[in-house]
Amino acid sequence: MTTHNFPMAAQVDRVPSSVVPLSSDEETRFERIMDQAVMIDVHQHPFVLPESMDGFMEFLRAASRFQWGYQAAIAGGWSAVTTSNFFTALYKVSDMSFVEYDDIAAEVGGMLADVASQDDVVRVGNADEILAARQQGKVGFMPTLEHLPIGNHIERVNALFGMGVRVAGITYNRRNYIGDGQQERNPGGLSAFGVEVVHRMNDLGMAVDLSHASTPTAMDAIEVSRAPTVFSHNASYTLRPNGRTRTDEELLACVQKGGLVCITAVPNSLSDDPEQDIECVLDHYDYMVSLVGVDHVGIGTDTTVGDHVGFHRVVMGRTPDELPAPYLNGLESPADGKNIVRGLIRRGHSDEDVLKIVGGNALDYFRRVMA
Repeated sequence: MTTHNFPMAAQVDRVPSSVVPLSSDEETRFERIMDQAVMIDVHQHPFVLPESMDGFMEFLRAASRFQWGYQAAIAGGWSAVTTSNFFTALYKVSDMSFVEYDDIAAEVGGMLADVASQDDVVRVGNADEILAARQQGKVGFMPTLEHLPIGNHIERVNALFGMGVRVAGITYNRRNYIGDGQQERNPGGLSAFGVEVVHRMNDLGMAVDLSHASTPTAMDAIEVSRAPTVFSHNASYTLRPNGRTRTDEELLACVQKGGLVCITAVPNSLSDDPEQDIECVLDHYDYMVSLVGVDHVGIGTDTTVGDHVGFHRVVMGRTPDELPAPYLNGLESPADGKNIVRGLIRRGHSDEDVLKIVGGNALDYFRRVMA
């Protein structure tokens, strides 16, 4: 497809992405699990990128409407995906932490208008609506935000909730009025305003996402939140020490108050192998189940539709040395979602535990947090 003369990335089979091999008995288990599973990605970017990322900023400036990865979500077997909106504002800012409220609100509104025109996709806002969508054979799209671009206007939390937003990060990588992001040089905790924001999110039924918060801010939010919090797209610092993974202390603090920890699959974030594949992601599922218990682990792939590595190069200024692999084989996009089920089976997880990890735990978390 083409949008304003920009060829768009293929939603399925953009690049060769392998299928996790299973034995005959395991294939039978896979089919049985998929018949029962409510697969939920708690942090996904179902935004379709242009085929070439070299003209990405020009694409954002030129496009009057954008494409969403419905085909990819359906191919991946998802019952529901979150939408992690922020893409269309990127050409206006020097850092993703500084996207503006009006731009994010416009993107959410435009996306929901597009969702409303689809036959096989529906907006969802809680566990019951996800189950109803699955019963109808539809994929649920749950509006979520990478972080809250509200400035010092707490009433904007209410406005975003009114638009359908049900999960939101409280910071991105830099400091805002709420607290500090993971890349601040002298990170502190929640501000007084941040405490008010967390409590407002609790009162409304909006999940507090700590994925990009600094450690002091995350630990503060876990403590003051009246509802369980979520690390929606992280992994283990013990296995992979870098700026986007979380320490055992943070992860355990989150789950001790009923929270959820979801595993990312961003290329080059979990491995330095130029030919990295889904195995590096499965390592973190195994570790997290061992650390926090199977009832608190979920999926948060952070995948998008298109060249994710090119996105990091163009938007985030990452160098070729930091990006050894062109993509993560086996979990390249939302279309590869079923491979997580296959990988968990092959790693020896029981049917019951696989059903929890791939969506059952997220449903339980949503029931505890959302209206």
